[in-house]
Amino acid sequence: MARNTAERVRERAEAPDGPPPVWSGRSIVAGAGALFMGTVLALEVYGLVGTTVETPAPSDGPGGAVLAVPFTACYGIPAALCGSLAVVLPLVWAARRLSGRLTGRDVWWWVPVLAAVAALVVTAVVGIWRPGAGPLAVTWLTSAALLAGAALIARDSALHGPRLLRTLGYGGLAMVAVFAVGAAVFGAGLVTEYTPPKADRAQLAGTWTDGHGGTLRLAPDGTARAENLKDHAAAYEDSADVAPATYRCTGTGAWSYDRDDSTSAWDQRVRLELADCQLGELDGWRIGGTASGLKLNAQYGDADDPGWYTLTR
Repeated sequence: MARNTAERVRERAEAPDGPPPVWSGRSIVAGAGALFMGTVLALEVYGLVGTTVETPAPSDGPGGAVLAVPFTACYGIPAALCGSLAVVLPLVWAARRLSGRLTGRDVWWWVPVLAAVAALVVTAVVGIWRPGAGPLAVTWLTSAALLAGAALIARDSALHGPRLLRTLGYGGLAMVAVFAVGAAVFGAGLVTEYTPPKADRAQLAGTWTDGHGGTLRLAPDGTARAENLKDHAAAYEDSADVAPATYRCTGTGAWSYDRDDSTSAWDQRVRLELADCQLGELDGWRIGGTASGLKLNAQYGDADDPGWYTLTR
């Protein structure tokens, strides 16, 4: 009896003070699982929102993110493990150190505070090639929520044990819930999916501009004239500079537009045949915009991540 008591006293004396260490295999794995599931959820939400936003081509919707999970796992899981080790665990460690120094105890809310600060770095990097208040605000909110959630789960795993299976299970339920809520919202008509307006030849005839000195005149008799339009496809194929002064195209020819009532709004095309230049896709320019503000869109570049050349009235 006395021996057992002495062993327990010795074990308490040898045990480290304070909470368990942050740097452990279970916390790294838990943080990676949270990063992966959080990314999939973000893509699912963006897919739902993307169906309501004006785009030149139909979006994949939330189903695209769900169907891509098995394929993205090949690259997403290693990336999530690296992100957990390089970002999430240092975030938890820094929050614990600051909390201990400033409050004298380990306080959980320091984690989202530091995550919000770290998200500013991500937002600054994104702002280099995609400026704009809207995209930057969405980037900050998304990255802050993703980092905070992953760091809190990694912290909880370090303190209380493995959390990977619980994280994956709750993440799967959240995916189903987001899809169900989105389907209910669209089904009730609270939010509508964007579709291009259906146009006719009279609406398409007139002068279109790219906003950089290029114009396209579509006459009611079917003749067309392009002046200084950008030939993005040629510039892309040549890996050349696509500055406004290069690869400009001027030519005359004809245009056509045929549509019946059974044609989907996404399948509408304006076809150009110009003598001195090839503009737009092989099957024509896509019609987009709104009923009060039509647009002509031509795709160029990589089919998986295309650029769009847009003309407006």
